[in-house]
Amino acid sequence: MRVAVFSDVHGNLTGLKAVLDHIEKQPKVDEVVFAGDACLFGPRPLECISELRDREVSCLVGNTDAWILHPPPIDEGLDDVTRQKRIEIAEFCNWTLEKIDDESIAWLENLETSFELRFSPSHSQEDDLLIVHANPQDLLQVIFPSEDHQRNLFGRIRQSDSELEPMLKDLRASLIAFGHLHIPGLRNWGNISLANISSVSFPGDGDPRAKYAIISWHESRRWEVEYFRVSYSVQDEISAFEERKPPGWERTVEAISEYGLIAQVV
Repeated sequence: MRVAVFSDVHGNLTGLKAVLDHIEKQPKVDEVVFAGDACLFGPRPLECISELRDREVSCLVGNTDAWILHPPPIDEGLDDVTRQKRIEIAEFCNWTLEKIDDESIAWLENLETSFELRFSPSHSQEDDLLIVHANPQDLLQVIFPSEDHQRNLFGRIRQSDSELEPMLKDLRASLIAFGHLHIPGLRNWGNISLANISSVSFPGDGDPRAKYAIISWHESRRWEVEYFRVSYSVQDEISAFEERKPPGWERTVEAISEYGLIAQVV
């Protein structure tokens, strides 16, 4: 059994096509799974949804997919930074809704029920592969890299192994694959492996390439995760931002032109 998994496209049509084309050239893949965050914050939301639908990819819901139809509330008690961020999210949600069609809206509505996908290579759930957007409980809590990796990235541990227990304690699976945090890597928690398959867009590791993974089941009763990094034309995305002019497009173009990417900040 071989399952290709990618996540967090965020409206990057060029990166999405590059990843799907790369997957098509791989040895036999049994299923292709998208782990959520399809089109918000990018210049071509309709085209990204259409690409996922046309290629018959199995899709899960991400937090930004849900936001398009239900933006985070802007409450009176919010601090100024959070309030401003939610105002900007609402502006992008409204812009995105104007750019997609009724079929895409229906797709997003149906997507909200697709929270997880499970693959069972044996009769025991302890062998299962579970794919989610962020974690098995909700669409927002982050699963950080291993404690050692956190020290290297952040200079401190932001999430200890013990803090994972509320999310994972009752789970039966061998491996959980997820995105949301755009930093590829593996972490172990008890008998469960945690595979962050990273993102197509907004990298968190400084590498501008689009990323995905192929997860394979072996007769030795274990899953193996192989990561891939795919180059694509950043200039095509710059041109799309300049043509479509989504909210904040000038800042985005300036950042991509200078650094080659828009980095995820966590």
